[in-house]
Amino acid sequence: LETSSARVVLNQDGTVQLQLGATEIGQGGDTVFSQMAAQAIGIPTEDVHIVSTQDTDTAPFDTGAYASRQTYVTGHAIKKAGLQFRDKVLEYARELLPGGEKLDIQGRNVVDGASGEVLLPLAELALTAFYSFGHSEHLTAEATSQCRDNTFSFGCCFAEIEVDIPVGKIKVLNIVNVHDSGKLINPKLAEAQVHGGMSMGLGYALSEEMKYDPKTGRLLNGNLLDYKMPTALDHPELHALFVETEDPSGPFGNKALGEPPAIPVAPAVRNALLHATGVAVNTLPLSPQRLVEAFREGGLLE
Repeated sequence: LETSSARVVLNQDGTVQLQLGATEIGQGGDTVFSQMAAQAIGIPTEDVHIVSTQDTDTAPFDTGAYASRQTYVTGHAIKKAGLQFRDKVLEYARELLPGGEKLDIQGRNVVDGASGEVLLPLAELALTAFYSFGHSEHLTAEATSQCRDNTFSFGCCFAEIEVDIPVGKIKVLNIVNVHDSGKLINPKLAEAQVHGGMSMGLGYALSEEMKYDPKTGRLLNGNLLDYKMPTALDHPELHALFVETEDPSGPFGNKALGEPPAIPVAPAVRNALLHATGVAVNTLPLSPQRLVEAFREGGLLE
């Protein structure tokens, strides 16, 4: 089940509140959600005030931040709520602008849909809607979207490595991650998302491993000193490229970009090792001890 809801509320200054159950977990979700709402309504992104402190007692429902789903699934709910909100604002504007049948929202104004002439600032409309003696209405819209379609994101990774066989050391010289994630809502955030996934993948490939006491099951390296995450000094230059498409099932032509950047990195490094040495290692991480043992079995070391 993929379902998500969004709520849009008009503020007294003509800006809007965007309330979601979807959560910002460092991936740039709040920025992209604000862009989506602004696009659907027709207002500047800076006029969307997103509520980032989700509370399940008051927030619209969302199934969670997992499965690379939020911009795809929640995006549909935001677009649906944003368009409904836009229609409500324009319906109220027609009461204030008799004869203005073809109205639109552009920037911070209600405009003539044909000529683009500014007819009414949204801030003035909002104050009237809140405090009118004749027709006070607090303009809001809430919508749920249940995805019954799905789509596929595609990606691949290329790694160039240098292998020091006697000490079992891999040095990543160059790495490129290429993705088709549909239309990029925010190219800079998309690039950062890929960089983060590549960093995670390099950790999986080369150093990160949870070690347990076989007698007690106790985690032995549950701290950042003993659990070897790569630092900035352990990274090569990270290269992110995109094959941008327009996905017809996405709310704004977009597809997923959460997990895909992290998935192919370790396999690419492993295959580069196979290409360089002829030795196939099918267990991660590719630590020096594991590599030296594999090189001995492969006849590369005595």
